[in-house]
Amino acid sequence: MPRYILLIVLLATICSSSAEVLIYGDTRSHPEIHRLLIAQVKERDFDLVLHLGDLNQKGRKQAEYDEFLGIISPLKAEFFPIRGNHEKDLQLFLKNFPQIGAKSYYTICRDSIQYTILDSNLSLLPDSEQYRWLQHELQQSALPVILLLHHPVFSSGYHGQELNLQLYLPELLRKYNVIAMISGHEHSFEHLCQEGLPYIVSGGGGAPLRGARSMSPYSKFFCQIHHYNILQRKTDYIQFESYDLKGNLIYEFQIPLTQGSDE
Repeated sequence: MPRYILLIVLLATICSSSAEVLIYGDTRSHPEIHRLLIAQVKERDFDLVLHLGDLNQKGRKQAEYDEFLGIISPLKAEFFPIRGNHEKDLQLFLKNFPQIGAKSYYTICRDSIQYTILDSNLSLLPDSEQYRWLQHELQQSALPVILLLHHPVFSSGYHGQELNLQLYLPELLRKYNVIAMISGHEHSFEHLCQEGLPYIVSGGGGAPLRGARSMSPYSKFFCQIHHYNILQRKTDYIQFESYDLKGNLIYEFQIPLTQGSDE
């Protein structure tokens, strides 16, 4: 085969491949379901794994983290957690995940995507330290941003919009290239869209499932099921796919790399 043809084939192979990110949450005190989830995905070559919070039942004992870390040990990718309301002891949480640094809100960048992680157990009011940090992170970013936090901004689930984050966060996000917000807390899956921005709620990693309490006007899909999500980075969009614990696809959609195109 001529060299130039071989080069074209090689470039096509590289361009057609896509980085994969595993996202799931709310495993809590159900290690048997968490193990089923990990068994389903452990052979996949992920670039990154993100957990949306409520890793443990209380998060106050090292034994809880030892069990959790043992369950995820088959995963080959970097692992980053979001702090949930069940991670009661902040210092114990930080001790077990030194990769996130000294604070429970932080930013990581992978494959030209910025993942900005918030701690919704701490204040996110516009005069708070975390809000000012978030504003700075968004102002400085030249990349598409995916925000992740435990409590949802919009939700049809059992907890609803209990923190009232919808009163001030969406206005901030619209000023920057935030392309999606992903949260847990509700033990279900939901895709919502508000003014072109997708909000994904995914808390199906093992905690007892709960149905919808009151359907949000922004809801596009709701499902009460244990599940995990895979993000695949494409050339000009992110392919979002949600699977049940048998590996069956339950939902998919595309997230454009510029804000305001989700319909």
